[in-house]
Amino acid sequence: MPSTGLQELQSSCRRDPDSYRTEFLTQYGQFQALVASTELRPSMESKQLENLSSFMAHVSSAYPVEGRKVAEYHIRLLKEYGASMHHDLRRSLVKSTTIMYRKDAISIESMVPVLFQLLSVRDKELRKSISASIISSLQHANRKHRNEAVVKSLQKFMYKTIEGADVALVKRSVGLSIELFRRQIWCDEKTANVIGSAVFHPSPEVMIIAARFVLDSEQKPRGDGDENEDEGGSDDESDNDTGDGSSSKRAKEMWKTYNLTGKKNARKSARVQKAMKKMMTKKRKPSSGSANAMKANPFSAIMLINNPQEYTERLFSDLQTRKKNISFDAKLTMINLITRMISVHELLVLNLYPLLQRYLQPHQERVTVILAYLAQACHSLVPPDAVQPMVKTIADTFVTDRYRSGSN
Repeated sequence: MPSTGLQELQSSCRRDPDSYRTEFLTQYGQFQALVASTELRPSMESKQLENLSSFMAHVSSAYPVEGRKVAEYHIRLLKEYGASMHHDLRRSLVKSTTIMYRKDAISIESMVPVLFQLLSVRDKELRKSISASIISSLQHANRKHRNEAVVKSLQKFMYKTIEGADVALVKRSVGLSIELFRRQIWCDEKTANVIGSAVFHPSPEVMIIAARFVLDSEQKPRGDGDENEDEGGSDDESDNDTGDGSSSKRAKEMWKTYNLTGKKNARKSARVQKAMKKMMTKKRKPSSGSANAMKANPFSAIMLINNPQEYTERLFSDLQTRKKNISFDAKLTMINLITRMISVHELLVLNLYPLLQRYLQPHQERVTVILAYLAQACHSLVPPDAVQPMVKTIADTFVTDRYRSGSN
């Protein structure tokens, strides 16, 4: 039947299901035959099946028994042949499946895993459509009635995917989970910790995405893995800011201290030590993204991390293991997360300070950012002996008559 005829029949079936049941069953039989044919040759284009799929989806609520069977056909086709299917047919079946979910012909726990596995298909338009469909479907399900058993089942599936070896799929899974958290669809402690655990994934790209989330869970994730990102992906210095916009400000304060006098290094050294002490004890007003603001916001992901001391120590160990295999920007992101965890939770990771000390050299790239991270890692519980060597290194290395103009 031509598509115009199907549209007319669709309107008639929805208006008076009983009177047009015979016509519907004829199309239903044709649909079954086309499904069988597609299973034999899934890569073939089939406009007729596309049209019938849309028709069946829209009238599924008028014929609930057959509608549920049609939904099962869609799930089976996408699950078993989705990766090899013709792209137009695949998109059509995905669209029809989401329509049938809205018409209660299929459960969300049956639909989401099938759509999720299609995120690995090399079809950017399809992936965007699937991500939007999953988010809207979960939002719709929560609005109607939050079924905790269903939520736990879906979360378990998604978290298992995040732990997988397919880097492209893991990146998209993490990105989708972050979006669900940001939209407060899944904004619980478990979600925050599972996404946070992705910082330990072998892929630097996955690590960067997860670290950005923990640093600022309200920030929309940049890219779902479709864009070409650098290893350690950082397009600008804002990725490695301390999170409250104070990185450059605090670094400039320190440089001002270094260069305040002309010739007497002893006076400069004293000023440096005084500035460091002031930064460790200074009480700042909470600003958006700052450590104090995060403490005031218990739903920030960084506040939901379980056992922050163990998490941060593991992250520091991971940094030492990875450092030869990741970009400098990726290292800075890891250091930013470690020092932010130390600042927010007032942790003690004393081995961090000697590591940062090695970066305190005039020729070091982004040394002002590293100085800001150093200040971020200092709080009232840190023993003075732990930071004293760094203060001495700063005084000995930077506070000289030759380096009066600062560094980059």
